[in-house]
Amino acid sequence: MASFDEVFNSLSHRFREDNQPISPVTLGAINKDGTFRFVKGFGKESDNYTGSDGVHWLASSTKLVTTIATMQCVERGQIDLSNDIAKWLPEWKDPKILTGFNEKNEAIFKPATKPITLRHLLTHSSGMAYVFMDPLLARYQELQGKQAPSSPRSVAEKFSQHFLVFEPGERWMYSPSIDWAGVVVERVTGMKLGEYMQRHIFDVVSAKDATFHPEKREEVQARKVTSWERVGQRVQELKQPYWPERVEADFGGGGLFATVDDLLKIYQGLLTGQLLRPETVKEMFQPHLETPKGLDNPAEYSLSSRNAIWNSVPDDVSASFGIGGLINTAAVPKRRGVNSLTWSGLPNCYWWIDLNNGVAGVYLSQLVPTGDEKAIELLTKFEEFVYSSLNNG
Repeated sequence: MASFDEVFNSLSHRFREDNQPISPVTLGAINKDGTFRFVKGFGKESDNYTGSDGVHWLASSTKLVTTIATMQCVERGQIDLSNDIAKWLPEWKDPKILTGFNEKNEAIFKPATKPITLRHLLTHSSGMAYVFMDPLLARYQELQGKQAPSSPRSVAEKFSQHFLVFEPGERWMYSPSIDWAGVVVERVTGMKLGEYMQRHIFDVVSAKDATFHPEKREEVQARKVTSWERVGQRVQELKQPYWPERVEADFGGGGLFATVDDLLKIYQGLLTGQLLRPETVKEMFQPHLETPKGLDNPAEYSLSSRNAIWNSVPDDVSASFGIGGLINTAAVPKRRGVNSLTWSGLPNCYWWIDLNNGVAGVYLSQLVPTGDEKAIELLTKFEEFVYSSLNNG
């Protein structure tokens, strides 16, 4: 069997011939009992913190860690998946739904007939949406003439539109709902989200570098990986990072920084039951949507959005959403098993956890735009390598 260095070099050569070079990337995988572990950096920074010590902005790959924190609170009986979130988030009591605009360009709303539940938040079926996902919401923001602050002080300030764009449970739509789940954790525990994660997740699995605030830890800040952008046929250094250098709040939907080692320890902690009870983990790895709408037709999305949502799951493999990520409801040949959990982060960060086969993997880069086609191709080849290595002992 070819080493992954050979696989990478072959792909990298072809990408360069296509005038689409790959950016530096760090790949990692581990199995449940730790008998298989792979971590390696590739690319021109491979000797400069693209190995296991490189600190990456995780963006939306943060969401799984926030979901774990939330489910720990569920296990303690502090919160419940089926209850109205208004109990903990009064900002969302009696939510209203944006339905359109009148001839004066004034927003038209109607009351929601259902409450938002914690399950809705964790499965992106709450009725909330990111501005880039919904044209009505984008038009509302444009008419308001306001942009989100560049360095928001809270989730409520960053996501200030406290209304919905569809009835809770009616469909799937990507949203800031996991940020709000992080606020729930803070309010029921009386701790900042990062403080809670440090005590109940990072310390438990020895994820020593994971943090919302690398600027407060000099040794972590010094190992932050360079950001890159693909511009035409070039990959060049990104001078202005997407995420602000200093952020006051702990944003559970996109604010964590961590290394590959940190993430593999967290993913292994799910597989082994260190972080959550086995029955809780099993529940997370099941489809939870009331309807497949929103995930039943990848073709309705742009290629970059499709790649960010489904990453390496093929279009002909059915999908739903579990608690914490996308679920492939059929096995992917030569790769992940049925009901594996997966998600991504804006700078082409990707992860998957295969509960049935006891394996997890991660792809970390700092490349924009998101959903890079070459990144997905490399991720797919890496996943094939991991399963081939495991199957061949």
